[in-house]
Amino acid sequence: MSFVSELKRRKVFQVAAVYLVVAWLIMQVVDVVNEPLLLPDWFARVVILLLAVGFPIAVILSWAFDLTPEGVVRDEGSGAVVQRGGRRMEYVFAGLLVIAVATLLYREFTPPELAVEVVVEESQREVLPNSVAVLPFENLSPDPDNAFYADGIHIELLSLLHRIQDLTAIARDSVIRFRNSDLSNEEIARELRVEAIVRGEVRFSGNSLRVSARLIDPATNVPIWAGVFDGDLADVFGFQADIATQIAMALEAELLPSELARIENRSTDSSEALAFYLRAVAEVGGSSGIIVSEEASSEFHRYLDEAIDIDSNFALAYAAKSRDYAYSLVRDRRLSEMTTVVEIENLARDNAERALALDRELGLAHAALAVIHRFNRRWAESRASLELALKYSPNDHRVAFDFMYFNFTVGVIADAVVLGKRFAAANRSADGYTDLGTALFWSGDYDAAASAYRTAIILGPTYPRPHRTLGGVEVLRGNHTRAIEELRLSESFSGKDGTITDLATLVYFYGRAGSSENAERLLGRLHDRASEYHIGAGSWALAYLGVEDRQQALEWLNTAAETSVPDNGYINLYVIAGNLYADPILEEREFLEARRRLGFRE
Repeated sequence: MSFVSELKRRKVFQVAAVYLVVAWLIMQVVDVVNEPLLLPDWFARVVILLLAVGFPIAVILSWAFDLTPEGVVRDEGSGAVVQRGGRRMEYVFAGLLVIAVATLLYREFTPPELAVEVVVEESQREVLPNSVAVLPFENLSPDPDNAFYADGIHIELLSLLHRIQDLTAIARDSVIRFRNSDLSNEEIARELRVEAIVRGEVRFSGNSLRVSARLIDPATNVPIWAGVFDGDLADVFGFQADIATQIAMALEAELLPSELARIENRSTDSSEALAFYLRAVAEVGGSSGIIVSEEASSEFHRYLDEAIDIDSNFALAYAAKSRDYAYSLVRDRRLSEMTTVVEIENLARDNAERALALDRELGLAHAALAVIHRFNRRWAESRASLELALKYSPNDHRVAFDFMYFNFTVGVIADAVVLGKRFAAANRSADGYTDLGTALFWSGDYDAAASAYRTAIILGPTYPRPHRTLGGVEVLRGNHTRAIEELRLSESFSGKDGTITDLATLVYFYGRAGSSENAERLLGRLHDRASEYHIGAGSWALAYLGVEDRQQALEWLNTAAETSVPDNGYINLYVIAGNLYADPILEEREFLEARRRLGFRE
């Protein structure tokens, strides 16, 4: 009998096959439970080592022993009993093969964001002190074109509440999903971690405005306070100030005289001007005031210009224009429009200064100036403006967002994480958790970042940003297969309309995940976009790092160091400057020098 025949008789091949299938199944289980059980990074490596050591032992034992109906015995020859044992081994092998195939199919067709339970820190379950959730006001206007009044008044009421230091008002992005919700007040309060709920209705007909509001104790569902306003639109400021005061009193939050003066300040006496402003913020600007497309930005400014034409002293309208102009400095821009960047910066600064000339305590105008300074790497001026913005609008999530990214830009990571947690506490939305995840990601806390991103995905399953950044986290955690899954989801949800910054980031993460084919494919798309759009040096540098083209990446970094004109590569530049993706290439001598020359430090 040949040696191969003897191996077959002793079922060595069968045992080896069964061992490999079982080992594969064990690794799938380890991969699934690794994150929810918070297992240490070395656990999977130890399991692999043990399985590798066990393989030759299993093969040796299969040569020396055999499985029979009487149990495990030394192999002393062939016979019926041995053959029956061999048939039993075949059944075992077939069963394990079925399990392996079923596991593979399950993992392939199960959406990655639903495969792992979200881990929420205990601190994220606690009720926030002096906290309120103002739910979207119900529109009772007979004309559907007047629906913006309800949304605009809701946005501006939240803006007033954010001026009170001792009060936490949940951001609009978090409460908007509860519009027309069947959940009870108690269930909504528990999910948002607040002490009180505000519900209201708005009815506008002809020139008549009615606003009703109720401050509710969610535990008893009994109103703590209720009020109704009937009158002219411009007089609604007084009613909003009354609501804010009643909320502060009911929650026993300290309301300073200076804060009371700020919330009672009437920004305009013109109902017509206020209507245009409310339409701008409700229909276009939203609660963040950061507008992505040029078309939407044009509409936003058209409404605000109408408001200013009616009331040239409308400080809020100037501040809103300034913030959008400031963020448009790093918006994707066609090649023919690049000559207008300096003009846009002047418009941003002029509108902010006009707003502050009318109201020195308008936090959003100070924040707009801070953004302009940050994009131009004027760190001291940016920090000073942010501190004023935080002083006058201490709980405005937009200011916290701006300050968080300023700290990342200049390398003050610990402070950025604190603000990220503060931002997410008041903005429990897909955006809020994505920004919290990014704060944790860039600080190096990859496990906590992954948890925040998965929560963002649950809140916004088709939102591309958390999928893309979770893919980056998985790259750095060594989970390249899962990283590529998340990157593909991000790409599919954003399609070909994603921003240039996002496209460059996808190139980079695909490359770091070992998917060079996808990285090269998207780099080609970036080159296609370059025929029509300006692509900033930071975006080119990050993309070339992704395909490991060191020479091109270094050339673009040196180009970026020689100019400070803001563009869509700005975010990628400060990621590179701080090496926030822990790229070993960026620690090489030439790249260290290029990063230093970028000047991203105070």
